[in-house]
Amino acid sequence: MKLDIQNLQSIAKIDKDKIKNCADRVLNAMGENEAELSLVLVNDMYIRNLNWKYRRKDSATDVLAFPMRDSRGLSGVILGDVVISVETAAKEAKKRKKDLQDELDLYFVHGILHLLGYDDEKPRARKKMKDKEKELMENLCSSRV
Repeated sequence: MKLDIQNLQSIAKIDKDKIKNCADRVLNAMGENEAELSLVLVNDMYIRNLNWKYRRKDSATDVLAFPMRDSRGLSGVILGDVVISVETAAKEAKKRKKDLQDELDLYFVHGILHLLGYDDEKPRARKKMKDKEKELMENLCSSRV
């Protein structure tokens, strides 16, 4: 697995090794151990601008995924890009009384699943994605592991 992390935010200190470890475990579990992807960590304003530009939604969101395989009909090792708002993750972690790293891992797993073709637009697909997300988080990425 090859992971490029760009940290464009100053809201929280990021442990890149923990993020890489989680990604490595998830991708191996999904049979994607040769995958290449990027992760961009941003603030709410940055992700809001991306959300408007690419989805015409004028609001901040937690995570955006830009798959290379599905959107372009390509195969191969390059999965795409995941963008996470650390600002939103910090707010949600505080509200849920969770560790920020666990929240970031959850968003990253969610983004990776989108890169692998999972969808959460329709109820049945959303349930399938949430079930896989939960399985991966419990078995591979929890800070308890």
